Amino acid sequence: MKRGGPLTRKTPLRTKATMKRVTLRAKSKPAPPAVERRHMARVAALPCLVCGGRSTVHHVTAPITGGRIARSDRRVVPLCPAHHQIQHGPRESVEALGHAGFHREHGIDLLAVSDRLWAESQVLEEDGR
Repeated sequence: MKRGGPLTRKTPLRTKATMKRVTLRAKSKPAPPAVERRHMARVAALPCLVCGGRSTVHHVTAPITGGRIARSDRRVVPLCPAHHQIQHGPRESVEALGHAGFHREHGIDLLAVSDRLWAESQVLEEDGR
């Protein structure tokens, strides 16, 4: 198809309409239930599983056999910063070694320990402590 002249617009251009700016926010997660908060506080008060030092809470997200499990506030263990975070202990931390490597290095199954700690917390909750 051959065109004979310059292109012309059939509909007029819209005038500059201002678009409303919308800020995107990440959806906030709901706060954990009170039972899980109390459990995490109990675990945080325990000494590190490896060295007995002052601990932070580590969420267990993998079994020693490999794979992944959903992060839960029920599956937590006490680890000091050197055994928890890579920047404090790159050769011995769970972040550097992974859960299977941590088990090989230290002989501790974090998933089994976290399940045992949750069971103990459930007993304490039932007793009203």
